[in-house]
Amino acid sequence: MKYRAKIEDKSYLIEILETDGDWDVRLDGEKISIDVVSVKPPRLFSLLKANRSFDVEVVKNSEGYVVHLEGRTYECVLEDEKIARLKGLTVAGSSLHKGKELKAPMPGLILAVEVKEGDAVKPGQGLVIVEAMKMENEIRALFEAKVKTVKVKPRQAVERNEVLMVFE
Repeated sequence: MKYRAKIEDKSYLIEILETDGDWDVRLDGEKISIDVVSVKPPRLFSLLKANRSFDVEVVKNSEGYVVHLEGRTYECVLEDEKIARLKGLTVAGSSLHKGKELKAPMPGLILAVEVKEGDAVKPGQGLVIVEAMKMENEIRALFEAKVKTVKVKPRQAVERNEVLMVFE
């Protein structure tokens, strides 16, 4: 399983493979040998790395996780790498294209169209909601514009880079 972790101002790619109770962990591509024992599920763990033992407490909150390790506290946001990539596609794919077209950042199903032809939109305003990989992704306006044409409707399947709407 791959994850994107944000701790303080840094971002890490974490890959975890579990086989026969052992974990093969890669941090930004570098292999880390680590033994993990759940001491008091689901919060307390004992880690053994390079013959050094660490007690770790992990507490889930609304923002992500709070990790207590060696007298320090770390705020951690952890996302499945696929979800992090989808979020990136949503932002990147919503950009202004030649002819002021909004294109689908991913294949999916249109759940809702939040604007209609003739509407003036502002940056950050929701335009369409696309369901992809069982997740709802709201595509928002990145610039001020007027909607010229809406090319999709709810329950319509779309492909990546398909034109969803055109702006004046």
